[in-house]
Amino acid sequence: MENQRTQDGPAPHSVTGNAVTRCAGGLSVSCVIPTFNRRSQLALALDSVICQTTPLHEIIIVDDGSTDGTAEMLQEFARLHEDFPVVVIRQENSGPAVARNTAIEAASGDLIAFLDDDDIWLPEKTERQLAALETSPEVCLLGCAADTLVPAGGAHFVDINEWRMLVRNWFLTPGVIARRSVLIDCGGFPARMQHCEDYALWLKIASRYRCALLNEVLVICGHGKPSFGYSGLSADLDALHVGELEALAEWRKECDSGPGMAFLARGLAELRHLRRKFMCRFLKGPA
Repeated sequence: MENQRTQDGPAPHSVTGNAVTRCAGGLSVSCVIPTFNRRSQLALALDSVICQTTPLHEIIIVDDGSTDGTAEMLQEFARLHEDFPVVVIRQENSGPAVARNTAIEAASGDLIAFLDDDDIWLPEKTERQLAALETSPEVCLLGCAADTLVPAGGAHFVDINEWRMLVRNWFLTPGVIARRSVLIDCGGFPARMQHCEDYALWLKIASRYRCALLNEVLVICGHGKPSFGYSGLSADLDALHVGELEALAEWRKECDSGPGMAFLARGLAELRHLRRKFMCRFLKGPA
């Protein structure tokens, strides 16, 4: 393949293209996609990145030990898009947190935009979020609404601080765009966590930096499946609850909230857990 190079070592890279695409405010955007055995769905996710109305600087895909032909599909994708910088990193299966951290480290963009391998960006997602960041350059993490996260009413641009994050996680990972330097400063995703590692990182960032939500639906998540209790890591509600409690424990290390706020945060987590269980039972009906 023309202008492709392969790096030896534990995490080999395949790279095509080398032009830097700079967007609003002179910022470049790297898209990060971890994937594991979702070849058919990954193709749709990649197409949604290529079809953005504002071109991105690069796509970094971490193949987290797939065995379903994902590597061959990615090689073909890179061949078909030789004019678009594509980085493919293959590693042993280590989970989404490690995969995303690997991609963040490898990225060369000023901003990191996350996408899961079974989700889709709408064509104007990058353009709309960059426009919002140009208006509010002090924002270090910006989320957006999705088909599974549609805030009821409210302002078009909503500041999200750590207190609001204790009530609920306002940031779906495939809707987040964040400064790479901030992600690194906050230590990336907790590698030991298998659930809610994204919530733990967003909560930590919200305790240090300004975060906001663009109240527009710009992401289609999981092809319309519910955001919890259906499949994947979010299907195990008890494990999801334990993950939230771990995220809150990480948050307590970051702030001087006192026992009262910690008690309130845990109480809110318990209420969310009960609500999820009720919703799943209501949606699925009696066994």
